[in-house]
Amino acid sequence: MTFSELNTGSKFGLIGGGIIAAIILVVVITNTDEPLAPYVEEISTETEINNMSIATKINTECELVNYLNDEENLAEILSYVQTHEEQFQIRYLEAGGVKTMLSADSKSVVTDEEIAKIVFADMVIEEFSINPELKDFLIIIQEDSPQQVIDRVSEIDPNCQIKEGALNRASQPVSSPPGVGTLGSDHSHAAILVKIFGDAFDFSAPAYQIQASWIHFEAGDGTTIHKHATGVTLGYLFESLRLGLDDQCFVLRDGQSFCTNEDYSLKFFINEEQVSDIREYEIMEGDKILISYGAESSQEIESQLSELEAQKILN
Repeated sequence: MTFSELNTGSKFGLIGGGIIAAIILVVVITNTDEPLAPYVEEISTETEINNMSIATKINTECELVNYLNDEENLAEILSYVQTHEEQFQIRYLEAGGVKTMLSADSKSVVTDEEIAKIVFADMVIEEFSINPELKDFLIIIQEDSPQQVIDRVSEIDPNCQIKEGALNRASQPVSSPPGVGTLGSDHSHAAILVKIFGDAFDFSAPAYQIQASWIHFEAGDGTTIHKHATGVTLGYLFESLRLGLDDQCFVLRDGQSFCTNEDYSLKFFINEEQVSDIREYEIMEGDKILISYGAESSQEIESQLSELEAQKILN
C-alpha cells in the first residue's frame, strides 16, 4: 500500500467513522424519552458539517497553492501519478486522448494537450480532497512557472501568503514594489544587451528568470524584458535580480564590480541615444536598452547598437 493510498484509507475511515457514530447516536437517542429528540437534528447537522470539512480539505486557491508549495506534497502527487499511470491512460483515452509511441521503459505516454491536463486535474482532485470548483485553476497552472502560479493566486487573494518552498524558493515578496500599478496594468517588452569588455551578460540563466512579477526575464530567454505593471523602473529590475546598478557601477552578485574610472567607463543607451542613468527609466513597447562597460571606440559602440537592433523582442 502506497503512502497516498494509506492517506486515502485514513481519510475515508475518518469520514465513515463519523457517519457510523452519528447513526448509532441517533438510534440510541430516538429510542429514549421524547425530550431528547430535539438534540438529534442538531447532532446530525453538526456531523454533516464536520464531514463536509473533512471531505474537502483544500477549498481555496490559496490553500491549494500553499499545498503545492510543500515539497513532500508534490512528491506524494508525483508518486501517485506514477503508480496510477494505467488508470490515467485509460481515462485519458476514454476522454478522447490520442495514444503516442511507447517510452523507453515500455510505459505509455500521452501527448501534452488539454485533455491530459483535465484528466490529471480530475485524478488529483479526487485523490487529495481538493474542492472540485478549483479544477479550472488547477488546469491553468499546470503550464505556469512557479512565479506565475504565485501571481495568479495573489490576484485572486491579495492576502494569501506563500512561504519559501517548492514554488517560492527565493522567498520573493508577493507584494508589489511601492508606487506601481496593479499586476496586468501594463504589458510592455523591450530588448536589452549588456556588454562587459565586449562579452554579453547572460540573463537567460535560471538565477535571473522571473525573479519579480512586475518586471522580469522569462521562458529561458535573456534578451527581452517583460513589464507587467505601470510605474516599474529598470532600477527595480536590477534590484530584483540582485545586481547592483547606478550611474557609475555595474555589480555582480559575487561582488565583482565594473565601475567608471580613468581607463574604462559604464555607458547607457536607450534607443541609440546615450543617457547618464537608466535606473528611473520605465520601458515602453519596443525599446532597445544597451549597457556597455569598457574602453570601446565609437565604432565598437555602433557595432553593439547594431547587434542590439538585430535582437528579436519576444512577446
